[in-house]
Amino acid sequence: MIRILPIFKGYTVDARLKQFRKHIGDHDFEFLEFDSDKGDRILSQYIKTLDPDSEEFNEIARAIC
Repeated sequence: MIRILPIFKGYTVDARLKQFRKHIGDHDFEFLEFDSDKGDRILSQYIKTLDPDSEEFNEIARAIC
């Protein structure tokens, strides 16, 4: 089954891999782990935008616990 991942601030949010990914050039990508300094800041901002009753929130909560 194909699943479309959410996008936040230009980053694709992959809870399964616990990372943000962003295409930044023809063949370049930026990968941010949730537990990196920048990744943690973006993750905190992202969580604040989510509905606590949503599946997306639950998926992120499971990933970071």
